Amino acid sequence: PQTVVVYTLSSAFNGVQRNWYLLSHEFFQERSKRAPYPSPMTTLRTLRYFSLWNQTVAALLQDLQPDVYHCMDYHAALAPLYVPKECRVPVILVLHNADYMGIVETDFINNRFWQTVPALRRLGVVFNLQKSAIRKYATFEGRFNMLKAGVAYVKEVQAGHGVCAVSANYGVELKRERALFNGLPCIMALDNATDPAEDRGEAGIDALKKQRFEAKAALQAHCGLDQNLDAKILIFIGR
Repeated sequence: PQTVVVYTLSSAFNGVQRNWYLLSHEFFQERSKRAPYPSPMTTLRTLRYFSLWNQTVAALLQDLQPDVYHCMDYHAALAPLYVPKECRVPVILVLHNADYMGIVETDFINNRFWQTVPALRRLGVVFNLQKSAIRKYATFEGRFNMLKAGVAYVKEVQAGHGVCAVSANYGVELKRERALFNGLPCIMALDNATDPAEDRGEAGIDALKKQRFEAKAALQAHCGLDQNLDAKILIFIGR
């Protein structure tokens, strides 16, 4: 068993309570600024990373019981498979770049255990899933595919409704060119907000840059942080 530490951060804005859950484990902390996801995808440790990540997300879903699970791409698309039927929550799977499906070329994994145990059994042990679940939900065109799990779950539990793309054109493209999405009634397009402000050209860009630094300084002062305009600030924009 693995122990994952969950840090919470809460704030309220305009009467809306917002909660963040930050997961800490040695697997998750081995990332760098240039490679936020584990690489290469052909190591046993990479599989263990995604296994632990998805099982931890599933534990949070079961414990928190949110109104909806917003799953972005393949990274946590396996999570619903770990949630008991009585604790299921609706899933919205949002596709930003479906060319990346979380495909793992397991044949190239160089590990003694991996080479001496049948493929489905190996994946089942690493991901803590039955072989039948691996075969049904996470195998596509002969390869292990994490995005397939999210698509298959939506098809089975939600009659195929709940898959979205970041634009209408991208949704049409995916339905036309990606066999993984065959059988879905539709891929919905997200209504991306746009700023109706007039384009002011270079003058507008300069004004925005100035406002950016002013806003960063104000945020640092508000949060009691060091006043450093070169510091990186993590911003989360949810839907």
